[in-house]
Amino acid sequence: MIKSEEIINRQFSRAFWGYDIGEVDEFLDEIIRGNERAEQELEIAQLRIKMLLEELEHYTGKKETAQEAAEESEEPPQKEAPTRPEQDDGSAAEQKDAQKGAPEGAKKEEVKMEPVTIRYAKLEDLDAVTAAEATCFPPAEAASRERIEARLKVFPKNFWVAEMDGRVIGFINGMACDRRTIIDEMFADANMHDDAGAWQSVMSIGVLPEYQRHGIAARLMQTLIDDARAAGRKGCTLTCKDRLIHYYAKFGYKDEGVSVSEHGGAVWYDMVLEF
Repeated sequence: MIKSEEIINRQFSRAFWGYDIGEVDEFLDEIIRGNERAEQELEIAQLRIKMLLEELEHYTGKKETAQEAAEESEEPPQKEAPTRPEQDDGSAAEQKDAQKGAPEGAKKEEVKMEPVTIRYAKLEDLDAVTAAEATCFPPAEAASRERIEARLKVFPKNFWVAEMDGRVIGFINGMACDRRTIIDEMFADANMHDDAGAWQSVMSIGVLPEYQRHGIAARLMQTLIDDARAAGRKGCTLTCKDRLIHYYAKFGYKDEGVSVSEHGGAVWYDMVLEF
């Protein structure tokens, strides 16, 4: 595949009856954009494959360890003591109701959640965050590896990850600036960040699908809000799609209508939280 820089640096000879230079430039620009998208999608796909292989290796190792421990155990399994009626919290009934209508032999899979740590992101997290971003957002909206790297370098103290058992499973980041609402230029230029900015933005927040609905996104959001309040900022600002307005309202964000941002070609709504 021809590289974008090869197209940019290609030289053409000029003749009296030559091609229209403007048309050639416009056509080459289209090729460059197409190649850049293809390169980005290939890079993201490679990162996701690497991430899945690491996850497979991680859980395969856990399974083998558990099997070895079971084989070495000499104690016979003990029967679980029956629950006393006065101590029943209703969970057994809920499980029974949840399995009504399920195919014969089907079992409800329970996700075991290890402790989750919220910490500042590091450059070493770049690949994991890039892969998670690509998983959580469509290609037109996901930040590229280069943009995520720039954010990690420019505002590392405004970038957090959720980590479980050594794996990055969620993230939140956003520059501080004096703008009350978000514009598209902020997604492209991390240098618009101002440490003394009055407003803390949320440029991206996501949790891997298998770890959603465990309150991790809420913890990430609350971490950002608490940090902004402690820094003496006026509040926080973000954009979201209409289906998520009610979710961010739970944190105190107010809907201020359709945003000027057209990031990824979508319709966004300005949400502002004033302290």
